[in-house]
Amino acid sequence: MVDINDMMDAYAQDAVDYAAKLNKKLDYSEKSIEAVEEICTLLYNSLPKNFLAKFFRKSPNEETIIQISKMLGGYTGEVIKKHYGGSWDVEDFQGNTIVLTVGEIKTFPVGKVYKRLKNGPEDNVHHFYHFVTREMKK
Repeated sequence: MVDINDMMDAYAQDAVDYAAKLNKKLDYSEKSIEAVEEICTLLYNSLPKNFLAKFFRKSPNEETIIQISKMLGGYTGEVIKKHYGGSWDVEDFQGNTIVLTVGEIKTFPVGKVYKRLKNGPEDNVHHFYHFVTREMKK
């Protein structure tokens, strides 16, 4: 059985490799979360938004969006872990939900990236990171 912490670390490494293909650098620094948001923007902007666009351009399937969410969310969570500690777990909340717990604070970086890819800039990953880590500093 694969440990969730090892799995999320592997997803984070996949994100580093994926970002390099887009000429973005993910180095586990807090500043690198800006690059995660930039990648999310590129991906979101490439998705067809209306019926006509969807008709002419194939949209990624749900599984692809979930995998990208695990990859970029895993990276975001691993940056949190590096700077604030914590551990990954899976909770049975509306299916299997991946959660990163730091002390008393539960965060959902994978879910946040998923929302960012689906909803757009209103679910900004960079803002999420700073909100969550501000709470951890208290």
